[in-house]
Amino acid sequence: MREQLLHLLEVTLLPNVTLQILPFAVGAHAAMDGAFAILDFPSDGDPDLVFAENAAGGLFLEKDDEIRTYREVFDTIRAAALDPDSSRKMIKVLVEEPLWKSRRRASESI
Repeated sequence: MREQLLHLLEVTLLPNVTLQILPFAVGAHAAMDGAFAILDFPSDGDPDLVFAENAAGGLFLEKDDEIRTYREVFDTIRAAALDPDSSRKMIKVLVEEPLWKSRRRASESI
């Protein structure tokens, strides 16, 4: 897992990447139903979509109210997550020490 965390740190240096950690301490959150991806397309001819994963695989949603709901969920969890700098700091702590040793230190460094 250490290599994966190091890779995440590298990726955060890219201009088109924003990484934020949603700590377990946040508790229940709006995206607990499952993973989803919002697909934005620059062309007016290509409507925006949401891909929502579920037990059967997933489905594409394209109604305006569905997309709006998922954008609100995304904004809610992004607001509850650590900011990008604090997320990088937490990853750096986890790279140096296993999770069971650094859980307390990671929360203190933020």
